Amino acid sequence: MNDSLYEIFEIEELERRKIMNFYVPTIDDIDKIKYAMRNNTKLCCEMSPANAVLWARYYKTEIAFWNEELLFRSLGEDGVYSYSCDIQDSLDGKALFDEICRLAMEQKQPLRMHCVMQQEFEQIEEWYPGQYQMTVNRDYCDYIYSREKLATLAGKKLHGKRNHIHRFEEQHPDWSYEPINDSNEQECARMAMHWCMANCMDGENTIEYDKIDESKLVVYAIRHREQLGMTGGAIRADGKIIAIALGEWLTDNAFVVHFEKAYADIQGAYPIINREFVRHELEDYVYVNREEDLGEEGLRKAKSSYSPEILLEKGIVTKK
Repeated sequence: MNDSLYEIFEIEELERRKIMNFYVPTIDDIDKIKYAMRNNTKLCCEMSPANAVLWARYYKTEIAFWNEELLFRSLGEDGVYSYSCDIQDSLDGKALFDEICRLAMEQKQPLRMHCVMQQEFEQIEEWYPGQYQMTVNRDYCDYIYSREKLATLAGKKLHGKRNHIHRFEEQHPDWSYEPINDSNEQECARMAMHWCMANCMDGENTIEYDKIDESKLVVYAIRHREQLGMTGGAIRADGKIIAIALGEWLTDNAFVVHFEKAYADIQGAYPIINREFVRHELEDYVYVNREEDLGEEGLRKAKSSYSPEILLEKGIVTKK
């Protein structure tokens, strides 16, 4: 082999390594992430640009790009990496899956993938019959709703939500909805921090640091919403912000709500921010993803009470 061919192969190998360099994403990567996700049809909440940036450090998540495909990996408590990608929308899903298998082998670790859709697993099974298995944890299933139902709250099942809103409107006749913008972002950020102070202690007076971390992310998202591509809304009553919601584009017909905070001692505050945010900001969408319940009983009850259209299963794939 002549020197020129050696040179070509060396350059190609260096480029491959450069492309597959995993790193923790920051807001400076948001445009690259948006571009890589531009054709996304997966309804899972993790496959959204701002989410990839906001929660990266919390979940020890890194990203890399391979042939313009976006790959995620998260370090588990057992020291094993779990990978995630968009097989169903990939131009070459098998090659992408094979690359993840190669990465796991390179790390001398067992293959582990998360956020795998059922149709993606069926595709893997078609490529490699009987070699892989998928398990689903109910705690991590996404709640996906009809945008129209959330906006109208029509039907017997949502009668209780309408009653809570009616009581709120009676007690706060001056209430109003407003988008989060430059004029109210400081108020909204303060509301998020006040919510944290009121909710960061559990029943045994132990600090729940995850809620503190989340509140910091909410404040960051509010202040950087335009660059992140996020949309926010707020409810004002008695002259102050009492509820906020923030989310982003997920697919061409689905929006994901990442954060929703309201003062629990104000009856109807949660139902009204839910309804008004959907009414004012999500007219162009068919579905609304309101994320998982993470096994929290209160969250599960609240999310189930809105009668989701889909309880989206997200599996963990491992080799048998």
